[in-house]
Amino acid sequence: MATAAAKKAPSKAKFAIDVAAIRRSVVQAFQKLKPKRKKGLAAPIDGERTLSTEIDTGVERNLVTRRIKTVMGSAVGKAKAGAKSQRLRKAAMAVAMVLPLFGMAGIAAWLYTGAEETERELEAAIPRIVVPVLSPDSGGIVHNDTAKAAAPSVNSPYDPVPMVPAPAAGLIEDSPRGPLPRIGADGRTPWQTYARPFFHDDKRPRIAMVVGPMGISANATSRAIEGLPGAVTLAFSPSADQLGVWVDQARRLGHEVMLELPMEPADFPRSDPGPNTMLVSLDPDRNQQRLLSTLGRVSGYVGVTSLSGSRFGGTPDSIRPILNEINRRGLMFLDAQAGARSPAAREATKIGLPRAIGDGFIDEVPSKAAIEAQLRNLEEAARLDGAAVGIASAYPVTLDQLSQWIATLEAKGIVLAPITALVNKQADR
Repeated sequence: MATAAAKKAPSKAKFAIDVAAIRRSVVQAFQKLKPKRKKGLAAPIDGERTLSTEIDTGVERNLVTRRIKTVMGSAVGKAKAGAKSQRLRKAAMAVAMVLPLFGMAGIAAWLYTGAEETERELEAAIPRIVVPVLSPDSGGIVHNDTAKAAAPSVNSPYDPVPMVPAPAAGLIEDSPRGPLPRIGADGRTPWQTYARPFFHDDKRPRIAMVVGPMGISANATSRAIEGLPGAVTLAFSPSADQLGVWVDQARRLGHEVMLELPMEPADFPRSDPGPNTMLVSLDPDRNQQRLLSTLGRVSGYVGVTSLSGSRFGGTPDSIRPILNEINRRGLMFLDAQAGARSPAAREATKIGLPRAIGDGFIDEVPSKAAIEAQLRNLEEAARLDGAAVGIASAYPVTLDQLSQWIATLEAKGIVLAPITALVNKQADR
């Protein structure tokens, strides 16, 4: 019993204020201010009668009398002033005695009633800083309970967010082909390090929008980088002029960046993706050398995709060695050709390669009505599966429609997410 009582939290301290004692102290102090009569003192003697027998003329008497009255009046005035000064001193002493009592009473009352509330207000006024932290196995950003409160703001597609500068120390392998991405000695991966921060406790359906190829048209590239929200992912062609400048500008404005791999399309060579195109007719070693030449063109991208290489991506024996090399270098892979029953996503799942799957090109027919219809289909896919990936070109009509559509997503309960936020969120098809 005693032990249980000892463990109880101490009760709030209470202060009893003796109001009666304070009242008596005040009364006693002011009673001392009353003037006291001194016994045995007679009224001041009028010297006029004493001098009347010694003065013969009225003129002389009047003069002497005035002098005596003046002297006596001065003495009485001094006596009165002295008494008043003494009363003031006593009053000051009484006030000095009473004020500390009232001060102590006020402090006691504050301690009893307001201390806890004041403490809460001071605690609430202390600023707190939320710092997102990347984790190799988190699928994005790891955060604590304090960071969760900021999720709606951070997951807004329009908010500026900090991006890790590229190239990041420890994630680059120097080679004759340029700086190649690699997994750091501490386990960091380029796809997570260069990702746009995203709080994964957001339960809304997610849509990632990937626009590319960027860097071919300067006007279209500039408009997409500056006009679209940072949550839109941009895929750059490795053959673009000033590729590093474009990538740096896009990342400064919060865009995740992907690098488009030149893979053989179904209508090759009529459609030619450009230098270092990987072909089904080449042996795996030559295709891997072409892959490394492409990867060394720039730094800061989270992963790779191919927006037109349906033939190469649809051939398991050709795509498998490429996916293994991508995985070894800590990148993610977007299978943009899933609608054509591409085996690339399934191959990526087998080897543990972080991947996302495209749900269709929204502007295969580049008209306003067709794009609006494809965006509605994309929303429906996100609601059914929890995640969907749209792929678009940088046509002027597409950029216009995307800007208008993105502004409506929050009201629809859908979040626009960077591509890394959809890693491994979709089932194989």
